[in-house]
Amino acid sequence: MKKDSPWYLALWCVVGVAIGIVFVGVLTSVVHWAGTEKFCGEFCHSMDATYVAYQKGDHFRTASGATAGCSDCHLKNESNHFAGPIDYTALLIDKAIAGSKSLFGEIAGHLNTPEKQIEMRQEMAEAVHAQMMDRNWASCRGCHDVARMYDPKRPMLGEIHRHMGPEAKNVDCLACHPTAGHNYGYILKFDTAKK
Repeated sequence: MKKDSPWYLALWCVVGVAIGIVFVGVLTSVVHWAGTEKFCGEFCHSMDATYVAYQKGDHFRTASGATAGCSDCHLKNESNHFAGPIDYTALLIDKAIAGSKSLFGEIAGHLNTPEKQIEMRQEMAEAVHAQMMDRNWASCRGCHDVARMYDPKRPMLGEIHRHMGPEAKNVDCLACHPTAGHNYGYILKFDTAKK
């Protein structure tokens, strides 16, 4: 086949599209795998203690049977039901930053054991709390629609959340729901009992 032939160009276009599809498929699969609880809790050693606290938290298994995964709460745009290309790119950047912090913690040695993770818990919790406040609790709002929080059996639930819609600022979900993501009480009791 001649290089100046239209079939030659068409062949390279088909090859390019095929490589692009495989690349996107592999990238999406890796991003999805690296966002699972199994990855965060069992593969990533810097999350051992955090993973146990997550399993004791309110969102590990909810009353409805749903589970909020690590990425749902900790990654920008993950809990949104639609993420466009810009949102997805922001998610990937957010994931890379979070992953590099964990990797650095492992390499530097200040997150490589559950004991060290518990020592760093307060500092990490404050950083995550500040990040969630900065994002106006977008992760929480991705799953919880406060405008629809009405239960005839518990009318105060809707009334309490009525003024906490997306337009509300200075809302702090963790002020009332401190164990929504992680319940460290179990770990701290266990850790104290070991000493």
